[in-house]
Amino acid sequence: MKQRAILYTRVSTDEQNNGYSPADQKERLLKHCEQSDIEVVAFYHDDESGKTFNRPQWLNIMNYLKKNSSSVDLLIFIKWDRFSRNIAEAYITIKALQKFGVEPQAIEQPLNFEIPEQKIMLAIYLAAPEVDNDRRALNVFHGMRRAKKEGRWLGHFPKGYINMRDEKNKPIIVPEGGIQEAMVKRAFTEFSTGLFNIEELRRKLNREGLQLTKNSFASILKNKTYIGKIFVPAYKDEPAQWVEGIHPAIIDESLFYEVQDVLAGRKRNFPNKIQTVRDELPLRGFLECPRCGRVLTGSASTGRSGEKFHYYHCSKGCKERIKAIDTNEEFAKKLKLVQFSSHLIELFMKNLKNKLKANSGVNKTEIEKVTNEIEKNKTRLKNAQILMLDGELNPTEYKEMKVKLEEDLMRLTNEENKLRSGTTSHEKLIDTCKKVVQNLHIAYDKADATIKQKIIGSIFPEKFIFQNNQVRTTKVNEMINRIVNKINESIGNKKGRQLFYILSPCEVGPLGIEPSTHRL
Repeated sequence: MKQRAILYTRVSTDEQNNGYSPADQKERLLKHCEQSDIEVVAFYHDDESGKTFNRPQWLNIMNYLKKNSSSVDLLIFIKWDRFSRNIAEAYITIKALQKFGVEPQAIEQPLNFEIPEQKIMLAIYLAAPEVDNDRRALNVFHGMRRAKKEGRWLGHFPKGYINMRDEKNKPIIVPEGGIQEAMVKRAFTEFSTGLFNIEELRRKLNREGLQLTKNSFASILKNKTYIGKIFVPAYKDEPAQWVEGIHPAIIDESLFYEVQDVLAGRKRNFPNKIQTVRDELPLRGFLECPRCGRVLTGSASTGRSGEKFHYYHCSKGCKERIKAIDTNEEFAKKLKLVQFSSHLIELFMKNLKNKLKANSGVNKTEIEKVTNEIEKNKTRLKNAQILMLDGELNPTEYKEMKVKLEEDLMRLTNEENKLRSGTTSHEKLIDTCKKVVQNLHIAYDKADATIKQKIIGSIFPEKFIFQNNQVRTTKVNEMINRIVNKINESIGNKKGRQLFYILSPCEVGPLGIEPSTHRL
């Protein structure tokens, strides 16, 4: 009786040019069947790896056999490496085929399963491709590890970089030079201030185009790739390490370690609570309901055309509701009235400079402390090297200790440099402060909602009421009140017990020997 067979071919991407093209395999299989008088009932081809049998067309073969097992006698392929490159799974699959009454056969490596000794040849045929696979994988692994030790980034580029090829056609990464690079730099710069927690800053930058998940954003802030390093994972007796990369850094080392200080809690100014800040509602949380005295919240309503309209409103059932756009504009106009006296600003900046100089003594103490830590770590590193040379410390332990100590040294050195640079000159810092104070309304207009709220909070420590185009509050920051030229008039309630500051013009008293007194 004529035997019936399914023909099977397989090729992976790297085998296309090694005599295993699908067309060539099919042609040779058909010729074999014709010469052996075998009837072909089906043909299947996979473009998949032979490491597993989870291949689309192979699964179709098994489904076909479940329905038509009695109509198939043979499964024919060119060589056993087309069948599998995993010896354990191959034996399991052979047994599954035999249960269907199907015998697998390789036309270039034929076997007779009725002869027990043929199992030895089967083991060789199945083991050889797996060994070849493992050898190639090992060669690739060592090649990639060697490239990493040379400082080469492999794989998809990190955010802020792009993949390129060097003059030898080897993979490298280079700065993207566009929006993504700029956003990564902003992430480090703004987080280093300690004014944001990770999630608050991530949401802010996401709205501006830096699309990252929570984990990805945190990973970026810890990634030394941005200061020109490449990570080499641990392997056998070699500890994990960071090596100098051949790609340019886009983040300064001192800035990077400032960020690490914030992450480690050594510099923590940011609030613990994540606040949702919307650009359309910068006054949310600062306004007080004129009816019940509770804090106004804010939200958006959708009009018939689909356009959103934002409002500040009471969250406790009052009907107080004011348009956000009008309130924001009116507050910005009122803030423009806050004009600082130039001579008082100069006096304030002079006092600030003296204060910063006085703090230099504290900095010197900090510098001395950090310098001592640096010397201790250098001594520990030398002692560890001596112990290793004397055989009291094995090389693996020494390498692990060396990596940790060198990382601590780098962090401490950057901290020392930062402290020393802070004691040399405060002119730039004072100049920046002066410009912001002199142009407060401009700084407010250009800022995003988060910075606007910080400006508002620094001027008005208490909540304020916005009613009849007037901003009223019971208290203004004392320092602002001392150097302001035009900020307030005072009005009382009917009983004369409570004062409110209204953003409208008012002159301060003249300078004298004693500090001047405001005419409220």
